[in-house]
Amino acid sequence: MNSKPSRIGRLTRRIATALRGFRHRKQPENIVAMGYNEMAGDYGSWALRHERHDRDKYTALLMEKLPQGSKLLELGCGPGDPTTKTLAAKYAVTANDISEGCLELARKNAPSAKFILSDMTALDFPTDSFDAVVAYYAFHHIPRDRYEPLIQNIAKWLRPGGIFMAAFYPYDVEHLVTEDWHGSTMFWSSYDEDQSLALINQAGLEVIEQSKESAIEEGKETTFLWVISQKSA
Repeated sequence: MNSKPSRIGRLTRRIATALRGFRHRKQPENIVAMGYNEMAGDYGSWALRHERHDRDKYTALLMEKLPQGSKLLELGCGPGDPTTKTLAAKYAVTANDISEGCLELARKNAPSAKFILSDMTALDFPTDSFDAVVAYYAFHHIPRDRYEPLIQNIAKWLRPGGIFMAAFYPYDVEHLVTEDWHGSTMFWSSYDEDQSLALINQAGLEVIEQSKESAIEEGKETTFLWVISQKSA
């Protein structure tokens, strides 16, 4: 009985996705910003309901290695709960996100942190600014041809002995726009496991922890390559 409205709704979303993908094909950061602005609250609620053991596992590993009070940069912080909130309780956190809607929530969830509205690939900090740089589920929303310069910058921003921790999609995806991720259009891009690790090594960072971690999201298994690397002391 409701099949016709459903078909019309799906067709409308597909047309909107195609138009948005075409309009911003050379600026995928606009797709990401608009998508997260549209779903910031819903995504934040979902992130709190959805359990990913890998987030907790690697946050604990980070905290074992990083002394309290360290200066930490979080790339792509999203709504700030649970990750930014947890990190800001122990560290001096600077956090960035491309979505104004997400940052509005993050400021409430982690009021002690400093926040920067920006595409993470456009950030600039002096050499040796941070003891750690982390990115939880964020790299796959930037074009993969920007991975290398960003990781090179991260290595520059880290102090000697500093830690870079990130979760990467371990898939070969050059440019993908999907129509309905948490109700919004979204952009994806990633390298496979070997290339991601190679970029970290080429930046002069030594991988000290790595594993592929899986969880069920919306009935489907999703896997991330988690990496903790360190700048030479």
